[in-house]
Amino acid sequence: MSREMPGCSAEPVRAGFISMKTNSRTKHARQLLLWLHVLTAVAWCTMQLAQLALLLHGWAADGPARLATFELAEFLENTILDPAAIISAYTGMMLSALTSWGFFKHRWVMVKFIITVALLVIASTVVSRLLPAVIEALRAGTDEPRIPILVGTCGMACATAFMLWVSVVKPWGKTARYAADLKAKKAGGPKVPEPTLLVYVVVLLIPAVEFGLALDYPILTFGTVIGYSIYKSVSRRSNKVEPVAAAR
Repeated sequence: MSREMPGCSAEPVRAGFISMKTNSRTKHARQLLLWLHVLTAVAWCTMQLAQLALLLHGWAADGPARLATFELAEFLENTILDPAAIISAYTGMMLSALTSWGFFKHRWVMVKFIITVALLVIASTVVSRLLPAVIEALRAGTDEPRIPILVGTCGMACATAFMLWVSVVKPWGKTARYAADLKAKKAGGPKVPEPTLLVYVVVLLIPAVEFGLALDYPILTFGTVIGYSIYKSVSRRSNKVEPVAAAR
């Protein structure tokens, strides 16, 4: 004998329960991505301060102790600082791309994005070459360049510390573009679908695959950022075109 109420079915209830369970898992995946971003951002800033301390300690030491200190600084840079910087930048950009924060809706997010890109470019083209130059000079017994690496390391540490402050305080306000988007939503504009759990899982696995392959450049991580941003932009435009076509 069936216990279902007349005119009711268990299927909608079961489908709703599965949907809620899936949304909960997606939320947990998004929180995991946020946690990874915060963890690596703090590690990025902390390791830059540690590197600055090692540089100052190295120049206060004499003989083999000075060379050993700078070699330790280079080891920490290659094994912790650089990966933390890449993952922090990648997760931060993916959070902007995946969620409603976007890149240019809030001024604090836009400032973080610009500073992050600038730091990555400066670090990969200038700062990363200074420490090996100091070590080579020490091994050759010549005068090592101190001022450039001190200025570069100190500047990078201050910039990342500033980004951490911006992330916590979230100063300034919304951009004009975001204000226009809000008006469009209130007017019944199209909504972009939320990323699925599978998307978050793939995003979380990309850095592991990239470092597992020992790639020299962060091709997979930042390629994912660019690719998904383009995909989201195209999807948003197609959603805007469909309602117009339907109205005609």
